[in-house]
Amino acid sequence: MAEDSTVTLRRIERDLHDGPQARLVALAMVLGMAREELAASSRDGGFQQARDLLDLAHRDVKEVLAELRLLIHGIYPPVLDQGLEVALGTLVTRFTLPVDLPRRPPAAVEAIVYFCVAELLANVVRHSGAHRAIVEVRDHGDLLRLHVGDDGTGGASMGAGTGLPGLVARVGVVDGRLEIDSPSGGPTVVTVEVPLLT
Repeated sequence: MAEDSTVTLRRIERDLHDGPQARLVALAMVLGMAREELAASSRDGGFQQARDLLDLAHRDVKEVLAELRLLIHGIYPPVLDQGLEVALGTLVTRFTLPVDLPRRPPAAVEAIVYFCVAELLANVVRHSGAHRAIVEVRDHGDLLRLHVGDDGTGGASMGAGTGLPGLVARVGVVDGRLEIDSPSGGPTVVTVEVPLLT
């Protein structure tokens, strides 16, 4: 089931890249050329309203393109094609990253763990005041266990705009679980367990 979802997500990613994104790129180029042509042929200022409309349309198209690119990359990060360990290495530059993966997890599990690490490290940076953090990923036979810990101020919870409810939902898709241990004053440890038998 989870593997079918991953295949579907990759297809959606390809379709978005090859369809709407390509059309928006072409439209942005046409609008840019039209704006330049209009500016060159309307030195008397009589076309100011048309120029303003073109500027607005051009800006809107660029904003939609930026949002679409974020959506495409959020569906299935291409870096996961190289494996979870490599993908996590792109997220973790200033944190310790012990990874023990004797076998490659299913693609659906890789995507879930990748997004969990990305969100949890963003929380460490934004909310914890931590000086140090550690990410551990271990294969425990029938499940993959992820720990993200920090030496910050603690008090992490499902609210306060931390994105944790979204992670719980993401992990729940494959009957995984997420636990938070974050007493006031710290430290914080978030544990994610995802079944490998998907």
